[in-house]
Amino acid sequence: MKYTIFSILLLIISILIPILVFYLIERSRNKKYKMWIKIIIITISSLLIILSTVCTYLGIFYRSTSDALESLKSDNDVIVYDTNDYYFFDNKANDNTAIIFYPGAKVEESAYAPLMHNIAENGIDVYLIKMPFHFSLLGIDNADYVLDNTKYDNIYLMGHSLGGTAISNYLLKTNYSINGIIYLASYPNKKISDNVSSLSIYGSNDKVLTINNYNKNKDFLPQNNHEFIITGGNHGYFGNYGEQSGDGVATITREEQQNITTNIILNYIMGNI
Repeated sequence: MKYTIFSILLLIISILIPILVFYLIERSRNKKYKMWIKIIIITISSLLIILSTVCTYLGIFYRSTSDALESLKSDNDVIVYDTNDYYFFDNKANDNTAIIFYPGAKVEESAYAPLMHNIAENGIDVYLIKMPFHFSLLGIDNADYVLDNTKYDNIYLMGHSLGGTAISNYLLKTNYSINGIIYLASYPNKKISDNVSSLSIYGSNDKVLTINNYNKNKDFLPQNNHEFIITGGNHGYFGNYGEQSGDGVATITREEQQNITTNIILNYIMGNI
């Protein structure tokens, strides 16, 4: 909302200021002066309009549903910490393995809380990373907030949609030891080292994922890779943010898709697949 209001104010300013200035300079008799002032005002107005458009775009995103917010509460098995940089789902009995998760583009991070909480309940610590303007490509290095300050024997990276591409780019540049990378309806855009393994999961009814690009980019996956297609699942049901525009209709519930996803991830980390 704050970005939308700001963009509206910018748009109003970018329209009113030129009108006022043009009125004033038209009263001047200096033609050269008038020409340069017009050029400057047109340039400034154009930049303000562009900035207004960008702010409007960033101000529109998928918001978490109320049930997603419920999953941010601690319970007997998982303590949830809300920091400036991430949500931490801390399994009380685990200090050995963790997943660092990057959200999909323009999706409020807390929308993934149910899936993250579900994974943590089953023994894996999870860090749900907060992103600038809810856009993972603007925070590719944000996993450092976790890795610079924690010590785990096993670290897995995971991302949904564009978040998967973003965390792939992080994997390519980090010096930290990573065991594997998990893609939810996503794929890498550059070659991933064979020193890690990968897991790819997507729904059979996903209409947002470009399947041709997904198949083409399989060549970028490490040699040790695994793929699972969730029958009846779609793109948006990995999170709780309503129905995603352009997505296919799921024939299973959101909870079912997330439970299946959790089981696949746990089996992958335990080396059962």
